[in-house]
Amino acid sequence: MSDSAANDQNRAAVPVPAAPNPSPTPRTVRPLTMRDWIPSQPGAWAMAILPALTGLGLVGASVTTIWLLACWILCYCVQYATARWLKSRRSRRYLPPMIVYMAVLAAIGVPFILLYPAVLLWSPLFAVLAALSFIAAWKRQERSIWANIAVILAACSMTVVICWIGDPSLSPHSSATQSLSSHGIDLFSPDRWSISAWLAIPLPHAGLIAAAVFALYEFGSVLFVKTMIRERGSRVYLTASWIWHATLTVAGFTVSPWLGSLGLVLLIRAVTLPVLARHRKIKPVVVGLTELVTILLACVLTVTVVPPRIG
Repeated sequence: MSDSAANDQNRAAVPVPAAPNPSPTPRTVRPLTMRDWIPSQPGAWAMAILPALTGLGLVGASVTTIWLLACWILCYCVQYATARWLKSRRSRRYLPPMIVYMAVLAAIGVPFILLYPAVLLWSPLFAVLAALSFIAAWKRQERSIWANIAVILAACSMTVVICWIGDPSLSPHSSATQSLSSHGIDLFSPDRWSISAWLAIPLPHAGLIAAAVFALYEFGSVLFVKTMIRERGSRVYLTASWIWHATLTVAGFTVSPWLGSLGLVLLIRAVTLPVLARHRKIKPVVVGLTELVTILLACVLTVTVVPPRIG
């Protein structure tokens, strides 16, 4: 055996210490941004808030209705923050916005409930719709049709609630509890959540019609936005959007020429923009701004048209 071979064999016999395992790099938490606190989509804000603002426009601004509107805006913020927390599988990053919004909502909402406990009659409806929204967030299906319908129903129901609690003919003593008692409904009785109690609630006709107008509009908006972004190129969604808006246009003209004209404007944008998007790219922000303009138009026309039709 040569000297070099012997040296190689000796070196091979010497154990080489194993390199220490590097300590795991601590996971850095990305700092919170404005988007974690406030939804960055103006269209989402509009769809959530404008139906309630329409109810305010129908029944008039008062301390009660503005207070309830503020509670609803905070409810939307709680829903947004909680949905992001659930979607992230309960990441600690999204806890601060959720906790802060819940605390502020409790500070503003609990006194309102103490003064107007009859508003709790609407809690089962909103509890179910909120649960559906949270389930969709947990399953990461918040963009699905059924999740969108739950959000639309919640937002449009606020039109009825604000008109109901702010209408002097329904709550003549500025407290909806007294109005319910005058209709034979005792909020604190064991039967307060029965179907008969719900059927006995005096509902505002103007609020119901305005809520229906917004619900029909917002579902059409969901279909249109899907044809422009997530379901772009889908003939199924495009056909459904065109049929929906054409039906809205015909139905609108049977009620009022103004509502029919609104339906026609919506139909034109539902047809032209997806066709235009086949030849040139249309950014999502353009779609969002388009929907912001149309929902503002729907809000103004609803406040203008619905009271005369009811009267």
